[in-house]
Amino acid sequence: MTQWPIDWRATVDEAVRRRKQEGLTQAQLATLAGVSRPTVVAFEQGEINLRFERLIAILDALGLFVQPGRSDSLQSFVHDARNRFKELVARLDDDHPSRQPLGHSEQAYAIEGVENPPSLTRLKDILARAPKTSGWTPFWVPTKESIKPGFHDGLLECWLGRPEADRVFNDPASSDFWQITRDGSAYLRRGFQEDGRDLDAGSFFDLTLPIWRTAEVLRHAAWLARQLGAGEGAIRFVGRYAGLAGRELISWAKPALRLALDERHRARSDSVDLVALTDAAAIEQDLAAVVGAIVRPLYERFDGFDPPGALIAGQIAEFERNLATFR
Repeated sequence: MTQWPIDWRATVDEAVRRRKQEGLTQAQLATLAGVSRPTVVAFEQGEINLRFERLIAILDALGLFVQPGRSDSLQSFVHDARNRFKELVARLDDDHPSRQPLGHSEQAYAIEGVENPPSLTRLKDILARAPKTSGWTPFWVPTKESIKPGFHDGLLECWLGRPEADRVFNDPASSDFWQITRDGSAYLRRGFQEDGRDLDAGSFFDLTLPIWRTAEVLRHAAWLARQLGAGEGAIRFVGRYAGLAGRELISWAKPALRLALDERHRARSDSVDLVALTDAAAIEQDLAAVVGAIVRPLYERFDGFDPPGALIAGQIAEFERNLATFR
């Protein structure tokens, strides 16, 4: 008999507690886990005659099970990237900006159908040509010696938050950590821009920045898919926002939109996981719909705020116009 028996009722109770703490409905958890709502209901009622992979998917969506995954899976890649970031910041003080101590976003994608991955040197050259999408483009490839990308465990890695680097900005939002593999898996971790010098750090969350940041990463994924010869392949996207609890939703980056918030909205849970399955064509042809489906669960954390479709569409239209200025 095993020395570590599983208390299934306690496991289910903890899963229910974790779901409610995160502000997830049973339907939302089902979407996140990739199962049906009846499966989640049965799980929470203590049903054990469910397919094992579905049980694991529910627990994994709630952070209660770490799957080793296949070596080439997006989940495994993100898990390893998180551990690598922890390794890099381990020597820093707990409140060092490069740790992004008050909150951060994670965005990752995997491109399916890359049949002839380039060398790492070639990949670096490709990424250096990526179209700019803003003043602080995701997966930026700097050339300065102290922060330029390097090779690590068979992938390309960049950490802008190196404390020994000669940097102009030392805030959490300027300490990006990213990794990209030869076959098109990419991970980006960034501190909140709201935790810079202009606002009371840890207190606010901007209304429009998640829309822009998600659009930028998706555009990057679609562009790289074309470059790697997998333009018609699926693109799997996962994201996470952490450090949300207690923050107030405000229109800081776009003050003119402050009237879109008719009342105060605060985050009642600390994190949210976001998922999507799309492709380059959908990103290029209907970016607003793809972004909207991804970010709505994030905004729900703020007292159930539901951003109007016109708000998301308007920001994506502005984002697209902004792209033209960088071409």
